[in-house]
Amino acid sequence: MATNYKSEFLRILDERGFIHQMTDAAALDAQLTKGQVTGYIGFDATASSLHVGNLVSIMLLRWLQKTGHKPIVVIGGGTTKAGDPSGRDEMRKLLSVEDIKNNAEGILQNFRQFIDFSNERAILVDNAEWLDKLNYIEFLRDVGPHFSVNRMLSFDSVKLRLDREQNLSFIEFNYMIMQAYDFVELKRRYDCTLQMGGSDQWGNIVNGIELTRRVDDRDVFGLTSPLITTASGAKMGKTANGA
Repeated sequence: MATNYKSEFLRILDERGFIHQMTDAAALDAQLTKGQVTGYIGFDATASSLHVGNLVSIMLLRWLQKTGHKPIVVIGGGTTKAGDPSGRDEMRKLLSVEDIKNNAEGILQNFRQFIDFSNERAILVDNAEWLDKLNYIEFLRDVGPHFSVNRMLSFDSVKLRLDREQNLSFIEFNYMIMQAYDFVELKRRYDCTLQMGGSDQWGNIVNGIELTRRVDDRDVFGLTSPLITTASGAKMGKTANGA
C-alpha cells in the first residue's frame, strides 16, 4: 500500500522496507515534520559484539540522526540482569555483573562506526543508571498497578513459552516492566518520544508507551522494523547458534 509520509525520516524508512509496525503513524509523522524528535533503541549486553540482525536497528538510529533528529543508544546494563524472554524457548543464562560490563564495552565499538556522538548529537546511556537504584516496594506501588497480568500473559514472548509448557521464570516475567520503565525515564530525562526496535519487541514497546501515558500523561510513539532471520527462519540473537 502506497504511503505519503511528510517527514523525511519515515519516507526513507518506508522506501527501504524498514517499517513493520507503528503506533499512531500520522501523529508521529507530524511530530517528525514539526521539529527535532529524540528516539531510542535498547541493546542488552548479552554478548561482547552485535550481529547483522542488529544492523537494521542501528540504521534506524543512523537515519534518525541523518534526517535531523537525535538518537539515544541505551545499553541494557540493568535489563540484561533479568533477561529478555522474547523469542526464547528457555531462560537466558544469567550473566555476572562483570560479564555484563565487559559485553557493554565490547558492543559500544559497533555504534561509533555509524552514529556521531560528538557535540551531543547523540546520547549514550546505560539503563542500570536508574534500574539499579529502584526501591522494589516503591517501584511495585508506582508502576505495578499499571500492568495487567492477564494482558502480559497474552504477549507472544510469554504465551508461546506457556503454551509449550516451558518454564518462564519470575525474573523474566519482570523484564517487560523494566523495559517499559526505561521509556518513562528517557522521556523525563531527555524528552524522548520515540522507541524503536525489531518486530519481536512490539509488546515491550507498547507497554512502555502505555506506561508513559498513564504515569506522566505524555504522548510517545513506537516503531518496529522487520527481523533479519537465519536460513531456518529463526530470529537472529547475540547468544543464538549461527549468529
